[in-house]
Amino acid sequence: MTLPQLLGRLRQVKPLGSGGFAEVWLYQDPVLDSLVAVKVLSAQWTQAADIRERFLQEARFLRSVDSPHVVSVHDIGETPSGAPYFVMSYADAGSVAELITQHPQGMPPQTVADVVAQAASGLDALHALSVIHRDVKPANILLTGGSDGRLRAMVADLGVARALDQHSEVTRQIGTPAYMAPEQFDESLPIDHRADVRSLGAVAWAMFAGRSPAPALTVVSRVPDLGTVAPVPAAVSAVIMRALEPRAEDRWPDAGSFAAALTAAAEGRAVVVPPPSEAQTVLRSPSSTQPQATQPTQAPPARRRRNGVLIAAAVGVALVLVGAATWFVARGGPAEDPANAAETAAGKPVSGAETAAVRFVDALQAGDCEAAGLYMPDLDDPAGWDCTDDANGGDGFYYHILEDLDAGGERRVEDLGDGLFRVVWVDQGYVNMQRQEDTLFKVQQVVCC
Repeated sequence: MTLPQLLGRLRQVKPLGSGGFAEVWLYQDPVLDSLVAVKVLSAQWTQAADIRERFLQEARFLRSVDSPHVVSVHDIGETPSGAPYFVMSYADAGSVAELITQHPQGMPPQTVADVVAQAASGLDALHALSVIHRDVKPANILLTGGSDGRLRAMVADLGVARALDQHSEVTRQIGTPAYMAPEQFDESLPIDHRADVRSLGAVAWAMFAGRSPAPALTVVSRVPDLGTVAPVPAAVSAVIMRALEPRAEDRWPDAGSFAAALTAAAEGRAVVVPPPSEAQTVLRSPSSTQPQATQPTQAPPARRRRNGVLIAAAVGVALVLVGAATWFVARGGPAEDPANAAETAAGKPVSGAETAAVRFVDALQAGDCEAAGLYMPDLDDPAGWDCTDDANGGDGFYYHILEDLDAGGERRVEDLGDGLFRVVWVDQGYVNMQRQEDTLFKVQQVVCC
């Protein structure tokens, strides 16, 4: 989408990023002499009334949160072509994801504690309104510089936030696997604000380790003790590992408690980390439904042409059904229904396998492996695996084989039996998806183009 050079008095500067549903652009306000970020609904979704309404609900919700540590919305409008947009605070210092990239050996305890405390303040403001963010990760904690040189952290991208009483089997698998709580993968478990506490703990772990933790898909999955991967004080490690407990009831009771303990540990003060059995649970009363969408992704790297067949089973690649793509299962039909192998309208997946395949292709074409939920179990850092890099053992093949696929083209789903589904892009190629669990598919084969 090309936005106009002028939006009211705002003057366009440059694009900042794009995702499956929206784009973010940098504009300048000449009257106030300041830079702002403009988030606009992508052109292909402007006529989808339900998605449009969710986009606008995100803006309204952001406007209602009173916290300096949640990104602010200043205005809302519509482009001449009919695309809704809203004007937000601009994070001139990037995000925590960029900080982690700049510090591969990890950051000082005081820096981590400061950022985590600010993000926790923003999350507590959300939780006080009975809303769970559900996608807390480094890229969604934005940073802006203050006059005193201190970075101010702001929780952003609330498009997938939901009220405590508004979860369903098809909308709960929202987030980024490395930072998601185990209960987000298991529909038999309740989700409350402690899912965000776990995610914030994973962010802190990554800031110390210089990389993302491996995904924890079940309540028996544990992230390696921080002290074994980074030279941190034992008290700091204990505080963070408490936040990363697989069971919600064993974590810190809220984000503020976690942040306070981490600050004390970072300053060398005595910290009492109660055993899991003594954890206190603080539940909030439910509120109204909040919007759901996807997070922005990074712009794709330069593309090169390569055709062929990819057998992914040999390297054990798995695709976790996450992100806003899962929501389409609710729109089109149950996850188990392959739509009798009928051709489907572009952009409207009707089965869990199709949703997974579309998410796989979209993420690869965006060059964003982590957002796709891809992980390779034999890697030390699955979430940091670069699937676009040819130099990385030839793994760039995953990206290049699909670069010429028209992801928005006509599709059909074929049930091959025994949990194997073929998602066909008509006259282009196909992706075979093997069901592992209700919300976990293995990419078995790709043929294109």
